[in-house]
Amino acid sequence: MSKKKTAIMVNGEFEPTERLQGMLQQADLLVAVDGGLNHLVYLDLLPHLIIGDFDSIRPELLADYIKKGVEIKKFNPHKNETDLELALNHVLDLGFEQIDVFGATGGRFDHFLGNIFLFSDPRYVEKEIKIWSKSNVTFYCQTNQEIKGQKGDLISLIPITTEVTGITTEGLLYPLNDETLVRWRTRGISNEMESTDARIQFQKGSLLCVHIFRMEVD
Repeated sequence: MSKKKTAIMVNGEFEPTERLQGMLQQADLLVAVDGGLNHLVYLDLLPHLIIGDFDSIRPELLADYIKKGVEIKKFNPHKNETDLELALNHVLDLGFEQIDVFGATGGRFDHFLGNIFLFSDPRYVEKEIKIWSKSNVTFYCQTNQEIKGQKGDLISLIPITTEVTGITTEGLLYPLNDETLVRWRTRGISNEMESTDARIQFQKGSLLCVHIFRMEVD
C-alpha cells in the first residue's frame, strides 16, 4: 500500500515545472506555509491548510481563503520554531510519512541553512522528507537508501555529523566500499549515476544527499 503524500509549499524561491506542479496537484494534503500561499495562488492551486504567523500574507488574501473553507492554523510571531517546523510537526502528527517540500531553497541563506539542519532531527530522518527544486532534490539518506534517476545524474553525499561510517555504494561511477566520509572533506561531492538505479548504505552518522538531475524535466 502506497503512503499518503503531503506537499508543503514554503515562501522561498520556486520555479514551477510540469513535474513539480504534478506533485503539488497529486498530493493528498497540500499545505501552504505562510507566504508560500503566494506560490499556490500563482499556480491556481487550493491548499487544504495554511499555517504560520502570517507575516508574509496580505490580510485580504487570507480572508478570502477563510471564506473558501481552507483550514487555518495561526501562530504568534513570537515563537521558538519557524513556520516550516510547525508545519512539519503538524503533518507528522496527522500520520503522514512521505513529505515533499517546495520553495525551501534560495532567498535568505540563514533560512536555507536552518532548513537543512532542521531535517536532520531524528524524528524527521526516519520519514521520507525531500526538498525539491527545479534542478535537484535534497534529502537525508536512510541507512539503506535507494535512489531513482537517470544515467549521468549527479549525486553528492555530504556528512552532517563529524563522520559517516561504513558507506557502501552501488550504481555510482566512483564507488565507496565500507568507507568513511568526514564533514570537512569534499570526497562525496559530484559522484555520478551509472544507470537509473543507485543504492547508498551506511552504518552510523547523518548523511545528506543532493541529487542533481542530468536534464531539466519540464
